[in-house]
Amino acid sequence: MVTLSVIVPIYNVERYLEECLRSLSGQTLTDLEVVMVDDGSPDNSAAIAKRFAADDPRFTLVQQPNAGLGAARNTGIRNASGEFLTFVDSDDVIPPYAFGYMVNSLRDSGSDFATGNVHRLDELGTRQSPMHRRIFRTPASRTHITQRDTLLIDRLSTNKVWRRTFWDAHGLWFPEGVLYEDESVVIPLHFLATAVDVLSAPVYLWRERPSDDKSITQDRLSVKALEDRFRAVTAVSDFIVERGTPLDKRRWDVAALGNDLRTFLQVLDQADEVFLQRFFDLGNAYLDTVDPKVYPELPAVERLKWYLIRKRLGPQLAEMLTFNKSVEQKKAEAVRHGARFYADYPFKDDPALKIPREVYRLDKELEIRQKAEGIAWRDGRLVVTGRACLRFLRPNKRIQQYLRAWVVNPETGAHVRVPVSIHRANEFRLPPDAATARQDWSGYEITVDPARLKSDGRWRAGEWFVELWMFNRALIRRDRLARPTAGAPQRPTAYEVAPNVWVRPSWRGSDGLSLTIDPLRAQLTGHRTEGDDLVLTGVLGHEAARPGSVVRLNRLPGDVRLDVPLEGSSDGAFTAKVPMSALTDGFAQRRSIAGGPDTSERWEAHVIAEGGPAARLSIADSAPEGRYRDSGREINVERDNAGWAILRMGIDRPTISEVTWVGGELRIAGDYHVDDPTGLSFVIKARGRTEEHLFPLELDGSRFSVRFRPTAMPAFGARLPLGAGGYRCLIRRSTGPNEWDDGFARVDHDLVPRLPVAADLDGRTVSFDAVRHDVPVLTVGSALRPEEQGPYAQQLLRETTYPRLRKRPVTDGILFDSYSGKQYSDSPRGIYEELRRRGKRYPASWLARDGQVALPDDLTETRHSSREYFEALARSRYIVSNTHLPMWFERRPEQVVVQTWHGSMLKRIGFDIERVQFASRDYHDKLVREVNQWNHLVSPSPWATPILRRAFRFEGEILETGYPRNDIFHSPEREKLTREVRERLGLPEGKKVVLYAPTWRDDKFYSPGKYKLDLHLDLQRMYETLGDDHVLMVRRHPNIVDRVPVVGRDFVHDVSTYPEIQELFLVTDVLITDYSSLMFDFANTGRPMLFFTYDLEDYRDNLRGFYFDFDATAPGPLLTTSDQVIEAVRDVDEVHAGHKARYDAFVNRFCPLDDGKAAARIVDRLFTGLH
Repeated sequence: MVTLSVIVPIYNVERYLEECLRSLSGQTLTDLEVVMVDDGSPDNSAAIAKRFAADDPRFTLVQQPNAGLGAARNTGIRNASGEFLTFVDSDDVIPPYAFGYMVNSLRDSGSDFATGNVHRLDELGTRQSPMHRRIFRTPASRTHITQRDTLLIDRLSTNKVWRRTFWDAHGLWFPEGVLYEDESVVIPLHFLATAVDVLSAPVYLWRERPSDDKSITQDRLSVKALEDRFRAVTAVSDFIVERGTPLDKRRWDVAALGNDLRTFLQVLDQADEVFLQRFFDLGNAYLDTVDPKVYPELPAVERLKWYLIRKRLGPQLAEMLTFNKSVEQKKAEAVRHGARFYADYPFKDDPALKIPREVYRLDKELEIRQKAEGIAWRDGRLVVTGRACLRFLRPNKRIQQYLRAWVVNPETGAHVRVPVSIHRANEFRLPPDAATARQDWSGYEITVDPARLKSDGRWRAGEWFVELWMFNRALIRRDRLARPTAGAPQRPTAYEVAPNVWVRPSWRGSDGLSLTIDPLRAQLTGHRTEGDDLVLTGVLGHEAARPGSVVRLNRLPGDVRLDVPLEGSSDGAFTAKVPMSALTDGFAQRRSIAGGPDTSERWEAHVIAEGGPAARLSIADSAPEGRYRDSGREINVERDNAGWAILRMGIDRPTISEVTWVGGELRIAGDYHVDDPTGLSFVIKARGRTEEHLFPLELDGSRFSVRFRPTAMPAFGARLPLGAGGYRCLIRRSTGPNEWDDGFARVDHDLVPRLPVAADLDGRTVSFDAVRHDVPVLTVGSALRPEEQGPYAQQLLRETTYPRLRKRPVTDGILFDSYSGKQYSDSPRGIYEELRRRGKRYPASWLARDGQVALPDDLTETRHSSREYFEALARSRYIVSNTHLPMWFERRPEQVVVQTWHGSMLKRIGFDIERVQFASRDYHDKLVREVNQWNHLVSPSPWATPILRRAFRFEGEILETGYPRNDIFHSPEREKLTREVRERLGLPEGKKVVLYAPTWRDDKFYSPGKYKLDLHLDLQRMYETLGDDHVLMVRRHPNIVDRVPVVGRDFVHDVSTYPEIQELFLVTDVLITDYSSLMFDFANTGRPMLFFTYDLEDYRDNLRGFYFDFDATAPGPLLTTSDQVIEAVRDVDEVHAGHKARYDAFVNRFCPLDDGKAAARIVDRLFTGLH
């Protein structure tokens, strides 16, 4: 019997199927069969499946008329013969270790099935699936849904391996002809199981399709999808009523209301009336089955939504959803009434609605917030320092909070109370050393004396955890001591508490701080190579010194095990020979599969004696670490923080062993064994951002070095400091045209204790440190002074300093701002340069955020959020801005505010937007207040003037001058500047330049203000078709946080951070955009424009809406597919000629004032009296 049957239903997945099936063929568990079920797919999917079936006897194809996903899975089950069973959707990908990992777990535990973590997959890579994060945070063997509430939302069938006997014993089949077929099968099987394994490593990569190819379950506004979800939730509820307990039913209802149905509830503010009323009908029918005891178990925010649904209060529900999606909820506070606390959410104590106060009651939300900020051995005791408090409830007084701590052994049940001292510390949200901070009684110091963990006076092997009990304002909360901050607190070291007895502290995710008592059982004392073997030598303790022992190497997360015979002697010494090929074989293939190893694979080592317990192999303090090479791979023998032995195999990784500061220059050196030294660069890559910087690498044999000045990084012809934040270090090796291999660096373990290495440079701290065990991170501090940093410092500047400064006289000067300090650009720049062209030396300053703006030498920088920033807004006579001013700004009578705005109007703005994604409920109220601060509003054209007047409800003077930013197109220096810009960008001569500059999608976001790159251009095909004589510049909107994919040799240029887009227009031959206002500016060039409008109907009708008939007015073709765009670029002259009449009409209508004199007209009107 084959070990594992893999069922793959196939329908309309030609675009993804190859990658899916390749991931299955590359599994490290090779004893499997893949049953592919072609469910009448109309595309070329069947041909791809047939090819795999022909090439690999493990793949078989079954074909049937289209019957839906459930029916296809059922067909696969009937054709499967394996001991275990799993399901894979044909657009998804399985990491290479996944099946071996899960099957090994089941063989060890005897559980009925294993369920593993899920990551999302898109064209930019993989990331943790948010809905699965909590489920798989802590692994467990032989657990059950009645023991872990998080498993109630573990509803996918595809992230599991099922024991086939268990599956057949319960006779369940997937429902056919409906969506969400997993839930009504998976959750009942969770309840029917005797035991389940929960695995924390990702075993399934769940594809998030782009908008032009949404899967059926990605459409959240489909009535059928809504009905099928309620049908699935109800089916589970009925099963539990019949087979479970009342407690099980209540637990399920909490999960259903708070998670399953929330997916649809959250889009009700975007739904039409039909969808909304259907949700109300189905929701109330389900609520009829819900015990009132369920509601207190929901978070208050979800409880309030379901109350409004119960009352069918649609407008209030929409307002609540707006609140829930905006920053308002994060700012909401807890209000005390009597002994209880309530959330200050919408409609609380509203006399008209009379919502019961209990709806707002806070319970589980009042959870322990903690961070461990120091951990060290002191006089033989382990001392942990940090801060802890309850969410919402700061301990302002000592009497308000008490903390107790116990060290507990889950296996024996032993509890040992340990001393805790409490002290005043900076409030939780601020760094511990913030110069301006409120303090409270959240600081703690916990001291653990290992001697108290002895059993009957003896050291016994075992694992202990630290448990916290917090008493805060009559509330009691318990949690494990957890959450170390980055750096040294993540690296607690082992300590020898008695001869041959160690305490090995380590952090175990949500399980927190683990203290392992380790009497000598198996210890590595040396290593070497002999021929093709890695030879490990060591010593055994009494428990491990048994005949028939082996060293078992377990490749993490657990897919492959390698047993190596152990040769022992009477004195306890041992030798084990590990074939290096067993570590390296197949690595390249595994690495080529999504979810496979990035740079290396890790192996843990245990000594296992026949009939005895496994003893994890530690490494002696005196034993060196080692690096060996085999088959072009690097094999390292390492110790982790706790002193356990680790084998690491992978590509050559640079090891940083020396870090020094010399006169503001950071010098990094280390070892890097590489056969071919060509095409190497040292890279620092921003964490959480797309920014990266490359530096030449100096090599001397296997020794590398690099040097750079963090305060003077090249930036399109200028020099700027690195932006605040963290940066990873890696070495990039070119492997082909715009292809490379990144080797993330590691810190030599001998260097780690000497870190961090820091320097103060130009008012900011730059620090090199290691996080986790040995991951190098360069951290750049804020450009603000210490007393200006942090939310409390900013609050004081806003609420105390700014009002005080407003009482001082207004001073002569102009504060210029472009995009809240992010650029030296746009119309404010045009006005400033016109003033200087006229020789006016009136004092001027430019707002710059974090030092990231290159300014002319004669222009003073005002640091955003600094004290000078607040003073400039309080006292500058003139303020010229193209974007929103802060809400706390209040114009004085002597001040003049000129709002140039930052775009012409295709999309609706201001009061013309009926619904703004992620806006606060008082968006329009805030807009009224902001507009009242403006004296003058710049209009680009007579067409735009009435729109601006209406959309902003602006009653002041509108300057109908045109946009100064477009004067550049009529500048006598235009040709010279064009050559300079081409040179700055490194654009090749003789090639046409295409610029793709899409706007962002209001509904494609990760979180408020962080939008996705909704990329639909097939860049690879574009390169293959146009790459010989074209280059493509891509400019992300500033709100988009995803990186731009790079394909082809010097084909794609990411120009997202270039400060002035008008300069990019000078070098652009063809513009591809969509609904961006850039079209109004680019029209001044007279060059071709193409409009990639794949989502025109949705964008126009559901998101922002347009001010004119875009279809009939656009000065170029509206294209809906990537192929159409490529063809239009190829034939652009003919396409442009075909739209000449519309182009000319567009320019006449929208650009009549773009004559190179807009800035002059504004200066003539407002600044003629300046000197």
